[in-house]
Amino acid sequence: MKILTAGQGPSKLLVLSVDRDDDIGVKAKVKTPVIGRDACIEAATKLSIADPEEADANAIFAAVKQYNELVSKGHECEVAAIAGSSEEGVEADQKLRAELIEVISRFSASGMILVSDGFDDRAILPILLGVGPVISVRRVVIKHSKSLEESYAVLGRYLKMLVSDPKYSKFSLGVPGLLLLVTGLLSLFNLLQLATQITSIILGIALMVWGFDLLKHTTSIGKVRISIKKMSPSSYIRLFSVVTTLLVISVAFYQAFISMSSLPEYQEILRDFSLILKHGPLLFGWFMKEAIPLTWIGLSIYLGYFMITNWMRKSVKIWQDAFALIVLAFLYIPLLEFSQILINPEQSVFTLISQLLLGLIVTFLVAVVAYRYIRYHRKVRRRA
Repeated sequence: MKILTAGQGPSKLLVLSVDRDDDIGVKAKVKTPVIGRDACIEAATKLSIADPEEADANAIFAAVKQYNELVSKGHECEVAAIAGSSEEGVEADQKLRAELIEVISRFSASGMILVSDGFDDRAILPILLGVGPVISVRRVVIKHSKSLEESYAVLGRYLKMLVSDPKYSKFSLGVPGLLLLVTGLLSLFNLLQLATQITSIILGIALMVWGFDLLKHTTSIGKVRISIKKMSPSSYIRLFSVVTTLLVISVAFYQAFISMSSLPEYQEILRDFSLILKHGPLLFGWFMKEAIPLTWIGLSIYLGYFMITNWMRKSVKIWQDAFALIVLAFLYIPLLEFSQILINPEQSVFTLISQLLLGLIVTFLVAVVAYRYIRYHRKVRRRA
């Protein structure tokens, strides 16, 4: 950086370090503006102790170094550090301007040298230029301890881990090796398109296994196998009801999708995705209409299991299960009506509203009866 000598430019120079987000005040509890070489060194030292990785401390030290160099060359100059606000924005800029004016009032510099870490130059320069001329900007790039050599060492360590550690090598070497093998074999038979498809599938499965950490769940599956052997008869019934529910709902969704995909509107969306806003409600309504019957059967099986087991145990929770089944039943017709409205918006909403009101009244009455029964049953238990 070339500094203009007297006669060529400003004769009194202010070396300025700017901390726009006020780390020096927040972390080191130093009041700004800080004016003078010794005061700046003390402030930078406090900030370094408070946060050794703080770049603003290095910027202040760099400003002091720049000041020393200018003084040794015979320039009349001063060094100072100003700070904005942790809120940044307009409030920080106003504080920076006020502190800079205060510094200029104590040392009437005819030119400023900004020492910056480079992050906020665009925001800081207009503020400084509004007070006085900025003749030079020095950006400080922090060098961390032996960063290049340590980076190579760390990189080499990780590369060795990817090759030698079985936990990582199965993905870093095994998956790419399998992909190359499949691609090479299929290319011998001129099946490059099939090779691309199979490669994508294998890579996708590998990324899912690694990303979702599915390997750790294999131990959980082993524990489940052991626990299944020790299950009670009621637990087997529950397992059966859960599996049955999932199968029935899966079939419901599959059949609904197949039925929906046969519609001409679905084929139009496949050709032009922008039509989804036009045909989306119709397709969703059709999917609901086809999926709801079997889905409700599956949910009823699941709730029915709990109702039967609570009835056998003579538990008051049977009312909760009965309440859930009633809610499920009274939601069936309104949801079907809603799907019909999505398919045909001109259809009357009277049936939907009447069914919702009827379901609301019945569920409210059942809830009141269930609440009173459970409360009475608990009182009897306490007396006993």
